[in-house]
Amino acid sequence: MINRVRPRLVTFDVTGTLLMTKVEEHYSEIGSQYGLFVEPKKLARSFKSNFTQLSKEHPIYGKHTGLGWENWWRKIVHNVFRDQHASVSKNQLDKVADNLISCYGTSRCWHKYPGTIDLLDYLQKRDVILGVISNFDEQLESILKDTQIHQYFTFVLTSYDLGVEKPSLPIFKEALRLVKHLREEEISPQEAMHIGDRLDNDYFGAKNAGWNAVLIKHEDEIDESKIPSKDVFGSLKELQEHFSKIYGKNYIVR
Repeated sequence: MINRVRPRLVTFDVTGTLLMTKVEEHYSEIGSQYGLFVEPKKLARSFKSNFTQLSKEHPIYGKHTGLGWENWWRKIVHNVFRDQHASVSKNQLDKVADNLISCYGTSRCWHKYPGTIDLLDYLQKRDVILGVISNFDEQLESILKDTQIHQYFTFVLTSYDLGVEKPSLPIFKEALRLVKHLREEEISPQEAMHIGDRLDNDYFGAKNAGWNAVLIKHEDEIDESKIPSKDVFGSLKELQEHFSKIYGKNYIVR
């Protein structure tokens, strides 16, 4: 069983856990609409390196440096395409950036992993409080609405709104405070579980906050030697089957 605990609160990471995106496909497609053709693998490498660098220079999508999340993403788009097209005009890049930022605020650029709705529905019917804890910008609310999963969550907590990101302890404390404020229920860390796809941000972040934690391995990127194998699941369907052993078909959390 999952630590032999029936969680009263279950929170989810979003990217790589509930929703997926294919950056190289969307960037390539929208770039090509403006005459900027980039080989997808090169684009993916460029995106990763620029994302890492800008996250160091302007953490939390520029929240505290005055850049702001929109200009943060605009800078990413400019840098990625300039890596391949050094002489491209700013006007051309602005059009690509506007289109991509718009796309990434909707279900056009995001898709649910198989089993997302089934798992959320299963937990909600057992009166488990559900929430989101995500290192994300202000667009997350609209994304969750457009992908039709927003209604499952009591709260959506982003690093941009709070100004603190996972794996920091305050973001997990804030989740418990929100439950108390919104649902008038006191949840102890031991009664909470976080589900994500990152060892550092999700698993160890939650564990250090005294929570239970499990990881979803949609892709082969988790070093399973660092955590118990019982805490890693290959799909949301597999995780739901595991929850069913804890809650049973008719179990209601109270």
